[in-house]
Amino acid sequence: MQYLKIMILSMLPVAELRGAIPIGIAMNLNPIGVYIASVVGSTLVSIPLILTFRHIIHFLRKITICEGLVKKVDRKIEAGMKKLKNVSILGILLFVGIPLPTTGTWTASAIASILKIRIKNALLGVLLGNMMSGIIVSALALHLI
Repeated sequence: MQYLKIMILSMLPVAELRGAIPIGIAMNLNPIGVYIASVVGSTLVSIPLILTFRHIIHFLRKITICEGLVKKVDRKIEAGMKKLKNVSILGILLFVGIPLPTTGTWTASAIASILKIRIKNALLGVLLGNMMSGIIVSALALHLI
């Protein structure tokens, strides 16, 4: 039951994996179990996030007030889309994988939606990034580095 709480905590936008792992370790839970629960929770939440953010962006395109801004962003994205497609997984992986403030699953999901990155690529990047970030945060929480 405690690992389920850690998994749910890792799904929340403020805590995410970076907060769930130190809390789980402070609760004297098995670090490997905490790591797995946090990575799974943080990655699972990205699926509905990407889909929801895409619907929000689609909705904003229909609002007259936001139309100009959205078109401007779309033009910029379309211009660099060839470059982005080649580095989409790596970019998301590095963005999520380096545990800094505001560089977690929620922000990466929004970026993937804005940049129109394929869901499969975005999910793979988020999963690998969460795994990398989880290792770093676990090592820090366990005072290994």
